[in-house]
Amino acid sequence: MRPAIVAVLLAAGCSTVWDPHAPKTVTASGDGGHVTVKHGQRLYLPLATEPGGKYEWRLAEPPVRAVLAEGPADDQGFNFTPVRSGEEQLRLEYRPVSGEGAPQRIVSYDVTVPETGFRAWLRSLFGRRSR
Repeated sequence: MRPAIVAVLLAAGCSTVWDPHAPKTVTASGDGGHVTVKHGQRLYLPLATEPGGKYEWRLAEPPVRAVLAEGPADDQGFNFTPVRSGEEQLRLEYRPVSGEGAPQRIVSYDVTVPETGFRAWLRSLFGRRSR
């Protein structure tokens, strides 16, 4: 009986359905606003487009980012990964695919990526203290 239980547990550990190392996804509002995403997490912006439509979402700013797109947007939105700590504003514009014309919609996100690791721990011990 015990070898059967061990075999079942080993087989369950090889399952591809659940990945314990997959990043936690933080989903922001489709209307923009403030969002905090930590290193090791994924930021999802649910900005849908019409498949084959005449408009697409484009990242307008900033040029240097705390989060980077994991690839092109799909029909439902974007995935971003934190690459450095800090605060920034992501501004996305829903523009004609041709690149000509004014944006149909603009959405802004105030993104915070908190500092982590040894430096954050040191800063918490020796950082500025209120008087």
